[in-house]
Amino acid sequence: MHDFLFYSMTHQNQHQEVAQKLIATYQGPEPLAVYLKKYFAANKKHGSKDRKSISAFCFAYFRDMHADFPLQDAISKEIDLPTFIHSHAIQPLLFIRIRPWQKEKVVAALLAASIEYTQVNEHCFAFSNTTSLQNVLALNKEAVIQDLNSQALGELLNYVPTSMETPIHVWDACAASGGKTILMFDTMQNIRMHVSDVRESILFNADKRLQEAGIRPASVQVIDLTEPFDIKKPFDFVFADLPCSGSGTWGRTPEQIAFFKKKDLANYTDLQSKIIAHILPTVKLNGHLLIATCSVYEAENEAHVNAILSQGQFELVKQQYFKGYTEQADTLFGAILKRHSV
Repeated sequence: MHDFLFYSMTHQNQHQEVAQKLIATYQGPEPLAVYLKKYFAANKKHGSKDRKSISAFCFAYFRDMHADFPLQDAISKEIDLPTFIHSHAIQPLLFIRIRPWQKEKVVAALLAASIEYTQVNEHCFAFSNTTSLQNVLALNKEAVIQDLNSQALGELLNYVPTSMETPIHVWDACAASGGKTILMFDTMQNIRMHVSDVRESILFNADKRLQEAGIRPASVQVIDLTEPFDIKKPFDFVFADLPCSGSGTWGRTPEQIAFFKKKDLANYTDLQSKIIAHILPTVKLNGHLLIATCSVYEAENEAHVNAILSQGQFELVKQQYFKGYTEQADTLFGAILKRHSV
């Protein structure tokens, strides 16, 4: 027994030493998870338990810095600051959204694999963050790995009128991995979806994911939204999940707490302003625009909404922070607007 304890503690000390060296050489802005993956790929001597332990030490180091969350004065007053900051001491959960008519299959598969889960609501299950579902569920077809509040953002989709008689044209302008594209297909009826992103490789992966989900968009196109572009006709609904600081998700990437600076926030807000300016003309009269971020900074959220409203062409339907800091989930912002004049 004593030999086993000595063996375990020795390995733990070794892992801590490796982690300290990795932290000392890590400079960002590359995500910590990517940095560690590259290190382990180049150092095959570390087994799976070693990798997990070393990674845990690294993430814990940055998680312990949560009290120094950057630019606290810039965080929206809608956020409970002490609770939000303290939430970064705990790793968020893994969430899935069960797709329509797939719940029985998902539950049966989880029970067969003896995987523990908590049912958050009718269509959302929560798991330990380290849970692997890749070989258990038909991901994207039966269920989508999607944070609790990325799912909740779908509540704003109910403000967009749809009809079984006439399809509406929807543009997912910043599609990224395609998770919210699938959400729109599962939530809204009779839509023709147009999908775009600036990154061709990301768009390729998103299209593949949509195929796995059984979804065929009307178009998939690489578009740089920071530059002027032409469209054939305006859309009934535009969803812009804007590139942002990601500050509402730093519970998953706590290294950002150490590396994010004021100039980074300014860069993001400038980028967002350019994108919004080019997107606004693509919304048809009486059409709707949904802008969203996974940020808690007011300059990335309410400030943009106020700037849009000041132009006099849109009215605010609803804006909301989807707060995950009491549920081990992400915090997101969404605002849906309606165009009332041209």
